[in-house]
Amino acid sequence: MELTNLKRIGLTEGEIKLYSALLDLGETTRTQLAKKSGVSPSKIYDVANGLLKKGIISAVKKNNILHFSAGNPERIKDFVQRKEAELSKEKALVEQMLPTLVAKYQTTEEQVDVDVFYGWEGMKTVFDDIIKTLNKNEADYVFGASQGLNSKQADIFFTKYYQKKKKKGFATKIIFNEEVRKNKQRTSLFLEKPNEMRFLHTQTFAEINVYHNKALIILLLKNPIIIRLKSDEASDTFMKFFHTLWALAKP
Repeated sequence: MELTNLKRIGLTEGEIKLYSALLDLGETTRTQLAKKSGVSPSKIYDVANGLLKKGIISAVKKNNILHFSAGNPERIKDFVQRKEAELSKEKALVEQMLPTLVAKYQTTEEQVDVDVFYGWEGMKTVFDDIIKTLNKNEADYVFGASQGLNSKQADIFFTKYYQKKKKKGFATKIIFNEEVRKNKQRTSLFLEKPNEMRFLHTQTFAEINVYHNKALIILLLKNPIIIRLKSDEASDTFMKFFHTLWALAKP
């Protein structure tokens, strides 16, 4: 009998083996149950106790020997209903605690000025925050945008990001390194309004992205490193750099 789906309601693999064996054997002792189920004799009582607590099997002593038997399968339904009731109580408790937890989180978040992210998953986390934060009629400002040390992976990443960005509708003013000019996959979106792009003869794999009160320092290594600063002063300083370079950059 295939009972592996019982994992989805909280039974362990050992509990499923034990329950399946009991359905086949009927009332039985630890020794026979171990042979039939494949569960180690030394673990039978621990596993059986789990099923007893769930109300799915029963146990009785006869001649000082413990015998186990499967309960009516309707007990599984009772077990699920108890879980649902417990989950409802837990959800109600979380709802009650949520305002306090959110207040504490926001206080802590405001105290965190620097975050560091690693790899392409880190890039996704950071750029998803840009998508979430910026709305139409807002913009982010980027300079030092390069091919990166893994240009192929960077093209794949930014193509996906550009699709999300285009749907959101915010603008980007970006200064690419001159080497990127021929990379149409990376630059084509910025031919469209409200985006703008320019180029500078620089050679770096580090770029700066400024939006709201956040500044990203992105090192496009083969395994990227991203430093995110949350600071009005830092973002204002980087914006001054951006405007200076924008005046020097060429279309």
